Amino acid sequence: MTNSADQKVERRLAAILAADVVGYSSLMGRDDEGTLARIKSLRHDLIEPKLAEHRGRVFKTTGDGLLAEFSSPVEAVRCAVELQGSLTADPSQMLQLRIGINLGDVMIEPDGDIYGDGVNVAARLEQLADPGGICVSAKVYEEVRDKLRYTYDDRGEHQVKNIARPLRVYSLSLHGKPPRMNDTFSKGSHRPAVTVLPFVNMSGDPTQQYFADGLTEDVVTALLRVSGTVVVSGASRIGRPQSEHRTPRANPTFLLEGSVRRSGNRARATTQLTSPSGEVLWSDKYDFELNDVFAVQDELARSITAALKIKVEEHEHHHALTKPPTNLDAYDYCLRGRHLGRSFHRSDRQRAQNMFLSAIEADPEYARGYIELAWLDIRRLKWGEASDPDAALARALDAATTATTLDPNDADCHWMLGLIHLWKRDHAKSIVCYERARTISPNHPDLLADMCDMLGYAGRPEEAIEVGKMAVRLNPNPPDWYLWDIGAGYYLLGDYNEAMHYLQRIAQPGPAYRLIAATYARLGRPDDAMQAGAELLKINPEFSISRYAAQAPYANREDLDRYVTGLRMAGLPE
Repeated sequence: MTNSADQKVERRLAAILAADVVGYSSLMGRDDEGTLARIKSLRHDLIEPKLAEHRGRVFKTTGDGLLAEFSSPVEAVRCAVELQGSLTADPSQMLQLRIGINLGDVMIEPDGDIYGDGVNVAARLEQLADPGGICVSAKVYEEVRDKLRYTYDDRGEHQVKNIARPLRVYSLSLHGKPPRMNDTFSKGSHRPAVTVLPFVNMSGDPTQQYFADGLTEDVVTALLRVSGTVVVSGASRIGRPQSEHRTPRANPTFLLEGSVRRSGNRARATTQLTSPSGEVLWSDKYDFELNDVFAVQDELARSITAALKIKVEEHEHHHALTKPPTNLDAYDYCLRGRHLGRSFHRSDRQRAQNMFLSAIEADPEYARGYIELAWLDIRRLKWGEASDPDAALARALDAATTATTLDPNDADCHWMLGLIHLWKRDHAKSIVCYERARTISPNHPDLLADMCDMLGYAGRPEEAIEVGKMAVRLNPNPPDWYLWDIGAGYYLLGDYNEAMHYLQRIAQPGPAYRLIAATYARLGRPDDAMQAGAELLKINPEFSISRYAAQAPYANREDLDRYVTGLRMAGLPE
């Protein structure tokens, strides 16, 4: 029979984070009052807000440390990485932490205190961590290794005090975290960063601009597929920069710049790679027939990685580019269609659709034509234009499935599948597809920016904002839609001032006038809201709140209601 004492003990699986201050005794010996004040400030200003942000709670504190509980090991590791990153980034911070994280069965007392091996193992892991470091157990490692793309070092098995079995320990290398804006290529980083400026069209024919843009984007794609390389792109997968002028290099990155001159079926590309200090590392010229363009892109990616002395395995080179077409007309049709498809004018997008159909006709085995067709249908949904959303989604899914079958190593294929599943309201499947795309191309800023949008719809606006800001760090000349997606995350959180901070930076709002109108309305600025609504109706005269509400794939009804209420406050038509 179970006694009453046993009935009071609750057991559950929990992620436990243990942290303590490095060198606490010696710090206290030198300045006890100052040390206590700094620790109190650290807990109040950094640790407690970070724990709350990641849904953790402190259940025990000591003079120099604390124990916290999380329901998710992913959130526990994210919290730990952000804590250590914040401490490292602040040169005035005199304290360092060691952190250990374990996943295990624990006992919860009625007063909220937690006991058991799950807690004890976390405490032992913290003792094994380096100053400023993080150690995790094998259970945590198995849960997070495919979800959080850090570098994990296997430190083998350790026999620790009061734990009968050997403890397998993994440490996190914080070099694997996303770069901050001002340390994209910081001292000690193992992830070289390359800023790729848009190739200059030297053909003397403005109608050939699409070719220079397309070549730039495909070189970026090649580099994004190379392990260890962070690409800070001056051009974007979906939108061109707001300015055609070169962006000053505020960040110390390697710089790739070039030009392309096309004449009929021949082209010349001139490229140059310079170091952060301005030293020319490599330059070359390529004269080629258009059927050699993929070999040129491949050679560019290989030459750049060689110049940076990046160790890339041969199979990664093999998958550096998407599967090329056998017919170069298909490639040219896709470049032309991609250029037209970004327009806010429907007539241009119809011409783009015809280009993509021509690409498929020219080469039915080329995945890119199908992907671009799917993009057009999804844009119509996102912009509230599709009159038959079910038919649009069916066409997009058919095209994306075909593309994925043809080229399963193309991140864009899985990205597109994730986007389609989002609009089919299968949020769990959508997240799986986005994560698969992110595994293939972890530093792809456009993918991360669109993932920000998806996470907002999925009811995870805090994560959406985090991922969106990561995209901006990777592409500090972000196209408008990056800012739109981050603004949407803040809108869903009810932080309308911060939402407007991002929305006001958009150069050509287009469909984003929808969110701008709702945000102005929420801020109590009805005149600005009505003006933004009027601009929206100029480019989409068929817009209605009811159609938007029927199509928008929000996981949570309250999120949709928040948006719809703002649209009504702005005076947009029902």
